[in-house]
Amino acid sequence: MTLTDAWQAYMDVLRDCAPVTAAAVRAPRVLAEREAAEGATASWTEELREFFALHDGHAFRSEDDQFVGEVLPGVELLSLEQVAARHKLCREILHPIDHLGPDWPATVRAQHAGETAEMFVPEYIPFAQDGAGDFLYVDTREGEQHGCIRYFAAEAADEGGPLFGSLTEYVDSVRRSVESGDEHSYLVPSVTEGVLAWDVDFSDRPPMPPQPDPTPLHLPFPLSDFQPSKVTEYDDLVDLDVIRAVVLDTARSLHPGAEVQGGEVVFRRVPRQRGVSMNSVVQVDGEPKFFLTIVTGVGNEVLVHELPPGGFTFIVDN
Repeated sequence: MTLTDAWQAYMDVLRDCAPVTAAAVRAPRVLAEREAAEGATASWTEELREFFALHDGHAFRSEDDQFVGEVLPGVELLSLEQVAARHKLCREILHPIDHLGPDWPATVRAQHAGETAEMFVPEYIPFAQDGAGDFLYVDTREGEQHGCIRYFAAEAADEGGPLFGSLTEYVDSVRRSVESGDEHSYLVPSVTEGVLAWDVDFSDRPPMPPQPDPTPLHLPFPLSDFQPSKVTEYDDLVDLDVIRAVVLDTARSLHPGAEVQGGEVVFRRVPRQRGVSMNSVVQVDGEPKFFLTIVTGVGNEVLVHELPPGGFTFIVDN
């Protein structure tokens, strides 16, 4: 089977079951533009040249921002411009390799396709990305694994060996997954109104236990929002040390005999404004419990309530 055979077979499946997704696959660019993209990266494999003679990528969303599906599981198929841009970016953002010793660059230059370089090397040609800095690429280095498909992670670089031996193998595996509905790359395909999506399969996970309903909490005034970034030391502020002491006293009264620690809030400054609320984490015998603290606007007085499992629903008494 050639790559063209595998691609056309997959497109036939998509046109039949997910026509919206199939229609969003962009037509291939002319040869001169494909050669320019190769010239901007590194020498491509014949299979990679064939790959981009079949399409110019596929975006998750249309120009009017409608979700049109995912041709590949969890990754967006790149256009020629995106291939060149991703390749350029990865060559400029270097992974640290100093800890591997001064001889490591020479070791990398002697490697073959499929081996781990702990960094991006020019012979890696991206063809699909996940939007979070990770991407699939073709390893065009020489060796038995020449042209294999691998995964590059923003944090872990090229750790892990080849995922598939070739683009042909990869595309054919995606087609078979769509046809059968079986998992691929830890994701399961589904089609809704002609749109193909890939999602994590949670079917084998135990059901979540039912969550309790929120507990009604009556308040003498409504809660108010505040923006911590806009509060300065010159504003009228509550004393957070006093607030922490009140929170701990409340926790000790609710859990007599327990060892109580913590009680700090994440904010550095809190205005003395009625209705401003904040959460405190208190360790009660080593177990974290959350307390809601509400500023009254009078001195350092606050209302303190331990958060129940289902949270609160607030009722303002007139």
